[in-house]
Amino acid sequence: MPDLLHSLIAASFSLAAADEWRQFEPVQDDCDKLASTGFEVLRAFPGRAPGACALMSAVFSVALENKVTRRGYVVAGSLYVGDTRVFGEDHALDGRARFSQSELSWDGHAWLVFGNLLADVSIFRTADSGKGPPVLSAHIHREFGSGRGLMICRTDDTGDLRYVPEYVLTQDQVDALFRGARRLIVGS
Repeated sequence: MPDLLHSLIAASFSLAAADEWRQFEPVQDDCDKLASTGFEVLRAFPGRAPGACALMSAVFSVALENKVTRRGYVVAGSLYVGDTRVFGEDHALDGRARFSQSELSWDGHAWLVFGNLLADVSIFRTADSGKGPPVLSAHIHREFGSGRGLMICRTDDTGDLRYVPEYVLTQDQVDALFRGARRLIVGS
């Protein structure tokens, strides 16, 4: 996954940004800020609503920018439990077109990468909602229990959850999702 993520970050940002991402290994202070920011995002999105992964990941990314010196990238793609795809589409994801639309209709999943860490702020909420894929809910409840909030792990150690990156959102796309999420959160 590191080589693919490197290519996707370079395509959406720059080769220099991708090289910086590849070399960054978060220290404990970075990890603490990543976790506390993720929990702030969860508090901003009350309830167990499925389907908010892109919005929540965009808010996570923007909020993290204010606390750390390195960027967290919003990644879109497919999610598998073992060999079973629970989110994703049969055709290639055209992220430039898909995430530039104001009405986002998409069956994939979004998460954050921060150096060699993967942070998923929505997976447990989707599993607990009763509206997510049953195989995902069963796996999450069996492996983690219910009522969890934030998953942070190394990108190369996601267990039976397989994250397949297909696109890294550009800063303009993240900012647009953040503005939309902020309108939902504050109701204006």
